[in-house]
Amino acid sequence: MTPEHDALACAGVDEGVVLARATSRGVIRAPGLPQSGEPVGRPGTRVVLYACHELGDPVATLRLLRTRALDRGWVVHAELYDLCPLAARSTQRPQWQLVMKLLTQGDAQAVLVLKEAQIELERRHQLEVRRRLEVVGATAHFLLEPRRSRREVLRRGGG
Repeated sequence: MTPEHDALACAGVDEGVVLARATSRGVIRAPGLPQSGEPVGRPGTRVVLYACHELGDPVATLRLLRTRALDRGWVVHAELYDLCPLAARSTQRPQWQLVMKLLTQGDAQAVLVLKEAQIELERRHQLEVRRRLEVVGATAHFLLEPRRSRREVLRRGGG
């Protein structure tokens, strides 16, 4: 059985950090995050669920992600995870590489992740991933978006 097959069969996902999030005042877009031409949360959007765990249970994370995706009316195309230190670069993670392949080929339009640090820990590397996603027209959605102060958002040029 290939690692891709193991990962696809391993768990259920449904949640992720979102490039934009809905509030009672409308949709708030996080600054600098890649956006596709599709509205965030559009029913029928094909998503890949992804988790990376050094410790802990990726299956539980994927189950949570799957629930969130289904609640939003998204179609879960694949559920993938890497078991490695979070400090490992995304370029060294085989399942993240498969996520990017699925997004690049257009098999899915978005990736749903618990938090951005599960893709890359360092801010500069997170920006590289965002640029790659933007190039292929994909978005990343994060279930747990880091809290930012108003000053930090304004300093980064976000709204």
